Amino acid sequence: MAVKAKTHKTPSSIVESDATVSGGSLVATANDEDSHEVTRVLVADGNATVRKILRHNFDTLGWTTLEAEDGEQALRIANESPAPHAILLDLNLRKIDGYEICRRLKADISSRVIPVVALTAKEDQEEKVKALDAGVDEFLSKPINRAEMTVRLRSLVRMHRYNQEMIGAESVAMALARAVASKDGYSSGHVEQVANYSMMLGEELGLDSSILKIIKYGAILHNVGKIVIPDAVLEKTGPLTPREKALFQQHPRVGCDICAPLKPLRPILPIIRHHKEHWDGSGFPDALRGNEIPVGAQIVGVVDVYTALTTDRPFRKAISHEDALDSLRQRGQRGMHDPKLVEHFITALEKRIPSSSNEEEVELVETS
Repeated sequence: MAVKAKTHKTPSSIVESDATVSGGSLVATANDEDSHEVTRVLVADGNATVRKILRHNFDTLGWTTLEAEDGEQALRIANESPAPHAILLDLNLRKIDGYEICRRLKADISSRVIPVVALTAKEDQEEKVKALDAGVDEFLSKPINRAEMTVRLRSLVRMHRYNQEMIGAESVAMALARAVASKDGYSSGHVEQVANYSMMLGEELGLDSSILKIIKYGAILHNVGKIVIPDAVLEKTGPLTPREKALFQQHPRVGCDICAPLKPLRPILPIIRHHKEHWDGSGFPDALRGNEIPVGAQIVGVVDVYTALTTDRPFRKAISHEDALDSLRQRGQRGMHDPKLVEHFITALEKRIPSSSNEEEVELVETS
């Protein structure tokens, strides 16, 4: 596929795949329709009438209302399990004010993703700036418009649930990826290195941040299916037998099977499945060729080869940076990679890695 630097931004080209693995939308969307968990909203307000009105409104929606009349109660309830999905917070609470409550919640990794909506009785710009600095996510002015409040809360709760899923999925992803890297004879930092190089190439192509995030996690998990491959096959230095080769070539499919149940990871499935495809159609598992191969998978495929060549393994020593680039170019000429994509990767590397072997390698900084 012809890839144009700084202009290749077509989302579908990153994740489109065959009917077996559907990438769906490029970025996983938050959706609470599949969740049967009752929404819990903490109302922290010193006015009992306000709490009663809001409780009645949430009752009609089938939500559970948690109530706090002062800051100490609000913090205690917010940190209980199960935690609220959203917090309506009066900034002028007694004992501990709303600003301090928000600061403490956002400083705690277990509560920082809970959306906080500040209830304010006046349009005070200075107060809003102070609240935003404390970590408030949204504002509602008193008297509260119930329809507006409901719409905003539904949106915030959806995003909160999605963020919780992402945190869980990312933790599982990193644990799996590091386990596979160790099993495959790589050092502990290899997973991050592959992700960093893949995002570096994506940046060279001008891809936006949402696509880079998908590529990042696709790179982290591209080899997760190797968890089921016997060590004897992964560490073998000689040619694989036909049976061993067939077993090894199953790892992209197995990786998809492992990650498919985690909804936030579904956009990266085409990368996992197709990173071993070749530009000329000689790869696996589906023998895709050229533009049929998702660009995200092509990126990870090129990076995967480079990092494998330049990393010490238990069964062989790493080769030099220059020799690895020569090998990549040869693979491109033989039809295994898009030659233009290989050149983009080399260009990106040359911007970040000094050509002299006596100079220290530049540290790649992870892009969020």
